[in-house]
Amino acid sequence: MRSFVVAALLGVCGAFAPTGHVARKTVVGAMKELGSERAFDDAVKKAKDKLMIVDFATTWCGPCKVMEPKVLALSDEYTDAIFYKVTGDASADASSLMKREGVRAVPSFHFWKNGERVEVVNGANIDAVTLGIQKYM
Repeated sequence: MRSFVVAALLGVCGAFAPTGHVARKTVVGAMKELGSERAFDDAVKKAKDKLMIVDFATTWCGPCKVMEPKVLALSDEYTDAIFYKVTGDASADASSLMKREGVRAVPSFHFWKNGERVEVVNGANIDAVTLGIQKYM
């Protein structure tokens, strides 16, 4: 029994051991991951007159990690809006997308409607994100 407990603990601890930089892919709840300029442009076109919120983040950003469950909760509450996440350090394509969209700090929330960016909220300010959603819904 004792060796089983030790083995189980080692297995659990090993799951949290650093293994180098590995970008995590976030596709949780009502949020979907966008990883390239083409995927992003397609999403903007498909959204049409629906509000689209894009959460630009990185895996190393502490405030991004704090905001993620809050934004997921908003995606469950505002089901008529479309929520996406772009993880800038997940790939070179995602990084290029963030540069193209002018993201200079994370987290950054971009609001799109009718093919145009209508609002940007920079920083971990859930109240400002919520107000942006309410403004354009």
